[in-house]
Parts: sequence; structure tokens; C-alpha cells
Amino acid sequence: MKKINFIFLLSIICFCTTSCSKDWLEKKQDVKLIIPTTLNDLDMLLNTGFDYDGRGASEISSDEAEYSLDQFNALPYSFQRSLATWNVLQFEQMGANMDEWDIAYKQIQVCNVVLNSLQKISRAHANEILYDRIRGTALYHRSRQFLNLAMTFCKYYDPSTAKSNLGIPLKLSDDIDEPIFRASLEETYQRIVADLQSASTLLPVQKVSYTHIAKGGAYALLARTFLFMDRYSDAKMAADSSYSNHNFIEDYNSVNSSPSRPLNIQSKEMHIPVNPRMALGYPTVARINGELYNSYDVNDLRKILFFKREPDNKFSFRGHYLSALFSGTTTPEVLLISAECNARLGNFSKSMERLNLILEKRFRKGTFVPMQARTKDEALDIILSERRKELLTRCLRWQDLKRLNRDPRYAKTLQRAVGSQVFNLPPNDPRYVLPIPQYIINFNDIEQNKY
Repeated sequence: MKKINFIFLLSIICFCTTSCSKDWLEKKQDVKLIIPTTLNDLDMLLNTGFDYDGRGASEISSDEAEYSLDQFNALPYSFQRSLATWNVLQFEQMGANMDEWDIAYKQIQVCNVVLNSLQKISRAHANEILYDRIRGTALYHRSRQFLNLAMTFCKYYDPSTAKSNLGIPLKLSDDIDEPIFRASLEETYQRIVADLQSASTLLPVQKVSYTHIAKGGAYALLARTFLFMDRYSDAKMAADSSYSNHNFIEDYNSVNSSPSRPLNIQSKEMHIPVNPRMALGYPTVARINGELYNSYDVNDLRKILFFKREPDNKFSFRGHYLSALFSGTTTPEVLLISAECNARLGNFSKSMERLNLILEKRFRKGTFVPMQARTKDEALDIILSERRKELLTRCLRWQDLKRLNRDPRYAKTLQRAVGSQVFNLPPNDPRYVLPIPQYIINFNDIEQNKY
């Protein structure tokens, strides 16, 4: 029987040796005996190393960027060039660089250590608030990474095929010797939903600190999950629950546009600060798709705050909410989900009301005219356009392409010209699902995606 791959063991060493109390560490010399024993230990474990996602690969593959030949060759790593041209078979062999998989399962393993350790600590009246927050936080972060993995390595969720389509390995135990296998896509999403529903009841309304998750963030991730399952009524309710607990929207009229990164302001829009690792080099090397840039109104402050004109007279992205790209949930994403779901459910006035809450804080004061829609199609056209403009570089566009490609009205063939070569990615192409790194297949003998 093959063993769980080594990243789970490494994650315990990494997190435990950097995150927990000195006394606890001094007494735990054998890694097999490194078991956190107090709620404080567990709380510290969950507040270190969870500020990363591994979804940069899909960001590079999406249609938000364009490259000249020199810019394409300036991408720091060859696997990024493979991603930019949808050469997934070559990317598969470069699995040593696969943050998408490794980061996710390192965080999942720590969450499992925490959840297992909680079972050995009695929940009492004196500790119930801390106990519930720790459990909710662990369930949230594990679900966040399960969803990231499903978005990257699985087909889009379709209820008619989800039971037969492959999902991800649902690692729910901290036993590093446990064999793993790919669950179905149905089982994968059921687990994500169930754990986020639990997390949303356990977490507090107010954040303990800037880096801690709270109730609004758990509902936001649940809304994102339901949207990607086409469960529009459920997504709308989760989004509305998130907004009722966390409703801050940054007024871009109050942001100074002079700094090189004017939005690196630790905005309260973010539910939790998270950035994707593999997007290294993408925002500054590439240029923003010209059609996308031109879609912003002249009075839209995002056109000023998001972009920087380069010497080649094209634009790079500078609208980072963090020192790197941002991939977490925000109040505007929640409102966009609510707006889209209301539109799909036939409530056009409510959908525009939700959308306008965002846009009035994005346009120059005195210039914004509220959006209106008379039909479902008109409302969806407006909302999906604004979703793309607001959530640019958030590592969501790839999944949006996967879901919208199923609708002929929105299906799109991606095309990227690099020098004299032109690369194409048709709608619903198998390459929308990235291959699992080969070294993972070798270690665990799990099934690879088919091309």
C-alpha cells in the first residue's frame, strides 16, 4: 500500500516549529509526538501560514492578460509560459513547482491536526467561544483549500454528472499513513458545503484580528461555492447572510491614486488577506487585455487605481489589495453573487440594487448613473461585465469561463498571440482542468485527469 505523500509530514514540521509556544516545542522532539494540547496552541497554528492560496496557475491561463514575445519570454518560469499557452501536458511534468497542490494540502493537514486535537479537549462554558472559533476557523480553511483544488483540478460541477466525475482526495484525517483516493465531484462539493455551513455558525460576527476569519467570510465562501454549483437560491441566501455580517465597501473616491499601489491599504472589504503564490511575475510582466481595459468608463475610478500605463502604451495591473495579488473574498464579490443570483431568479430590480451598491463607490462622485435592467438577459450582461471588471486578477476568471462556456450566449474561445504563434483554447476544452502533478500520481497512484 502506498503512503500519503510527504507534504503532509513536512507541513506538520513547518507549521508546528514556527507557530506554537516555546514550552510546547521544547517538550516535543519527536515529530510523531508533536501533538498540540491546548486551545492556545491550536489557535496559533491557525494564525500562521494561511495567507496563501495556490490558484495562480489559473490566473495565468485566463484571458485577463496579453503578452508581446519579449514579455512572454520574460515570464520567470517555463511552467508559466506553458500555462499562458494552455500546454497542460508539459505543465504536468513540471509538478515540482505545483503550489496549487502542495499549498492546499499543507494547510489541509494542519486543519486536520487542529480538528483531531479538539476532540481531545473538553468544550466547556469557560472555553466555548474560543473552542468554537478554532473549530470554525479550521473548517473554513480546509474548505477554502478543498474548493481551490476542485476549481483547479476538476471539471465544473454539473449535478447530472457530479456523482461520476472525479473530485479531489478529501483528506479528513491527520494520519499521514492513510491511503488517499479521489472522491467524486459530488462528494467533494458536499463536504465543502457542509463544513462551511458549520463554520458559519461557529465563527464570531466580529473578527478577532485582521488575519482572522469571521462569520461574514465563511458565508462569503459558501456563496462562492453555491454559485459554482449553480445553486442560485442558496448562493443568494449565503451572500445576503455574508453582507448582513460584513458590509464594508471601499469608497474609491477616498483613495489617493498617487502611490504605485494605491489600493494596498489593508481594505476592510477583505474578509481575510490571502494571496496566490504562482502568479509571480504575471501582473508586472504581462499587459492587461486591451478590450478589458477599454470596457471601463472614463469616470470609473478603477480605470485609474487598477492600471498603470507602461512605456509600450499598454497597461499593467497595479490594483493590489496586498503586496501581491489578492484571491480572497470581499464585500463586492458577495454583492456581485447576490446580484447575479437575483437576476437568474427573475428579480431584476433587486439585482441592480445590489450591483449599484458597489458601483456608486467606484465612480467619480457626481458622475454615477445607477444601472437598470428590464430583462434577465440584460441584467446578466451588465452583472457579468461588472463582475469581470471588479474581480480582475482575483483568480476567479478561469472558473467563470468554465461555468459560462456552457451557455452559448457567453461561450468564448480564448486566443493568445505570442510573436508569430497564435494559441487557442475552445470552450469546454479538457485543458480547462489542470493535470495533477506527476510526482503526486507516482507517490499515491491516484487517477490522472484525461486529455
